[in-house]
Amino acid sequence: MYRIGIDIGATNMRVGLFDAASQLVAREQMRTEATLGPAQALEKLVAMIALVDPERQAVGIGIGAPGPLDVDRGIILDAPNLSGWHGFAIRAELASHSGRPVFLMNDAKVAALAEAKIGAGAGYSSVQYITVSTGVGGGFVEGGKLFAGSHQHASEVGNMIVDASCENGTLEHLCSGSALRRESKHLFGEDKTAADLFAKYGDGDADAKRVMANWLQHFGAAITSIIQVIDPEVFVLGGAVILHHPWLVEALHGIVAEQVYSTMKETIQLKVASLGDDAGLYGAAMLVK
Repeated sequence: MYRIGIDIGATNMRVGLFDAASQLVAREQMRTEATLGPAQALEKLVAMIALVDPERQAVGIGIGAPGPLDVDRGIILDAPNLSGWHGFAIRAELASHSGRPVFLMNDAKVAALAEAKIGAGAGYSSVQYITVSTGVGGGFVEGGKLFAGSHQHASEVGNMIVDASCENGTLEHLCSGSALRRESKHLFGEDKTAADLFAKYGDGDADAKRVMANWLQHFGAAITSIIQVIDPEVFVLGGAVILHHPWLVEALHGIVAEQVYSTMKETIQLKVASLGDDAGLYGAAMLVK
């Protein structure tokens, strides 16, 4: 049985065709150009679906999209990185254009599902996935099943308060790729990026080292809190910030070990995601029943 997975991001949209063994057999990518509105994005998605599945082998389509979402009605709500898309009935629109059933879930949650089933979390009973890119998102998988909560908003870890002394002390505001870019611009110039911050860190710059020390403390606080609340067997960390700088995961392990009970130190497991940028594609396809 063939399935189609779609990953909608603020910058790019990806469409993939998967075979019965969950192998990616065809893939297309286009710019989202989110500020131009959802109609043009829908046209691109329909075009990419035709390219990856010209013989219409797929029985259905799964979509991973930035939240918040109304999953029951298949509607995108006030996703911060998709300005102007509020109320867009993406499930119904795509089903109408493709003639196939469509399933919708938060992008971080579908990536969590993929990493838990066939990625770095495979073989573990419970997996907490966290992605760090433009924003911060997550998903919790227990016994191979995604836990979404009563309103589909479970594991919105980016909204966790990790520093109550800040006006906006959430994990996303302090630890996302956007946060690192903001710090880089403030310290080193308006043309600088998060990559420049990491380069400065590698050169031993004192300001960059301070920023990254704060990042580790804040992110470590989030992981420690999650351990105390749901005690996952393993954490899988992904997204561009982690994938480009996997040393952060080892550094986080030391921070977390300092904060949990001594009897829990030996059970801390943090892994780098293994499916790369396509985790959302794999997970979206898994939604198709």
